[in-house]
Amino acid sequence: MRTGNLILVAICAAAVVASSTVAWRGRHLPVVAPRDAPTSASSAAFDALRTLACMLTAGFIAGSLVVGLGGRLVMRVLAATSGETAQGRTTDAGEQVGEITFDGSLGFFLFAGILVPLVSSLVFIPLRRILPRPAWIAGSLFGLLLLATFGVSDPLSPDNVDFRILSPLWLAVTLVCLTALLFGMTFSALVARLDATLVPLDRLRSDAPRRRKLASLSLVWLLIALPLVAPATVYVAGRAIAHGRLAPTINSPAFRLAGAALVLAGTVAAAVAVLGATTEIV
Repeated sequence: MRTGNLILVAICAAAVVASSTVAWRGRHLPVVAPRDAPTSASSAAFDALRTLACMLTAGFIAGSLVVGLGGRLVMRVLAATSGETAQGRTTDAGEQVGEITFDGSLGFFLFAGILVPLVSSLVFIPLRRILPRPAWIAGSLFGLLLLATFGVSDPLSPDNVDFRILSPLWLAVTLVCLTALLFGMTFSALVARLDATLVPLDRLRSDAPRRRKLASLSLVWLLIALPLVAPATVYVAGRAIAHGRLAPTINSPAFRLAGAALVLAGTVAAAVAVLGATTEIV
């Protein structure tokens, strides 16, 4: 293996270790930190911006570590286990098995490692209200949901030509599933930690702890994540209009019961979809 490949593998392996550490250390944190509901339109808007910053930052970090770098490690492992007959063949993404190119790595990192996780992070905003509170459970279920949607339509699709090239198939399927689950748990652990740390800008006093000021830098995502401006604007506007009036409903036993039933149904449906895809592949 060339020196450049060894360096890339080492970096990707370190990213997987780092993400696993984040997921483990934050596994028991609640994905929704306890806090008083906003009582005015302006405070609700600032709190919505804080929530967006938490989600987008967590999505970027988890996506970069787990999907971008970890996914590249998965590709390298499968290229090594697939034997000589697979080397040089064209994958579903148009790349050559066994060949690591800068353009291919950058394209994969930007799309799969950043864009898709950022979009997924917005989906988590309403979901976290009905998911179980511990980060590792919420993250596992979120990862399963992503597998049943994004996953079965591309990396876990039975029509993906990669599964006619790579071997063993059980290892390929296992690594794809583990990547999705690790992303979900790392992402939820980061969301939980940021949600407990980051405060809205209107509450950020000059004497606030430094760690809270530094965490507020994650708001920069709202300036550079241009494709997400429209849904982010709708979310902030909706929060400003409601400004806490939905809190009694969201915290009611009936809402929690309905949410638990929805999560259970979604989990079963997602598990069936993933199991069906993996069975057809293997």
